[in-house]
Amino acid sequence: MTADDRTVAVLGGGAGARAAAAELALAGWQVRLWDLPEFIDGIAALLGDHHLEVDGLTEGRAELQLATDDIRDACEGASLLLIVAQAAGHRPIAEALAPAVTYDQTVVVMPGGTGGALQVAQIITGERGFAPTVAETSTLPYAARTWGERGVTINHHVKLVKLAARPSSETRHVVRDLKPAFGGLQAAANVLETSLSNGNPVIHPAVMLLNAAFIERVEGDWEFYADGVTPAVARVIEDLDEERLALGRAMGVELLPEPEMSLRQGYSKVADYLVAYRDGPGFQDLGGPDSLQHRYLTEDVAFALVTWLELAQVFGVAMPTGEAIVRIASSVLDEDLRSDPPRGLDALGLAGMSAEQIIAYCRR
Repeated sequence: MTADDRTVAVLGGGAGARAAAAELALAGWQVRLWDLPEFIDGIAALLGDHHLEVDGLTEGRAELQLATDDIRDACEGASLLLIVAQAAGHRPIAEALAPAVTYDQTVVVMPGGTGGALQVAQIITGERGFAPTVAETSTLPYAARTWGERGVTINHHVKLVKLAARPSSETRHVVRDLKPAFGGLQAAANVLETSLSNGNPVIHPAVMLLNAAFIERVEGDWEFYADGVTPAVARVIEDLDEERLALGRAMGVELLPEPEMSLRQGYSKVADYLVAYRDGPGFQDLGGPDSLQHRYLTEDVAFALVTWLELAQVFGVAMPTGEAIVRIASSVLDEDLRSDPPRGLDALGLAGMSAEQIIAYCRR
């Protein structure tokens, strides 16, 4: 079957996947929705009646072509395969996808969560001996929450979402196809730029670790940004962000300081390391984690910061604040996060490469 240019498979079943499926369906795409077997209960109601109820900034009844637990049915003939999941879901989804994907399809990891596109491409290549075009975004194009069996509320449309493909020559085509549904998309130079434009590892771990006792004491009755970001916390965020920007310069990619990125995305009103997060409209009324065993550490440190440190070593960039955060997070979680990381240069297919080789590999 020839890939249909307006058919997309959304792989994942959480709030992000529901929002992506809804936005694309309302933009005129034929949408199939699939999730991993262990999470299929989350879309069980959609298996028989394929529609989503959408409210918030986007409203309507989003009719899906299909919701299924069979990934071949979801992917066959689709031009676009959209992986919408947290970083821990990228590997199992890619492993399930590998036997079903064809060379002429495009895979988009949304968001990439630092190297998601490279890891997915590596898994598919290992299984099939080829990789289709694989792209990633720096963040989700929206903020969303699920409700009920088929509902999703879209609270915010992100005004700046970087996207890059591998090969880089395909980036503009992917942006062109998706921009009508996700208006904030902007082409990035390569997947190194998108991987370093993920602001979560800059902000979340510092707030978590410097509020660790508070988190264990209140067990969720707090506001992550309004309560958790103080001048001292903001200084640690800024120090880590300076290290990220230095790594970007060494890689030859143009990055925005994190508060400037939050301003352009519409989450905050000022580009300031304290005020942007503590007072930004997009950072309010979100609650806070009730445990330190949370993706703000298990994903943003274990997947992202650990990978940044491995890249920094190759590119000769010192990241002492990043090193300290990884060490403290390892102590807090009672786990060595740098030993056998779930992501890192090996998982991304970059192990043993020089800085020049990594740049060339990510550009082609």
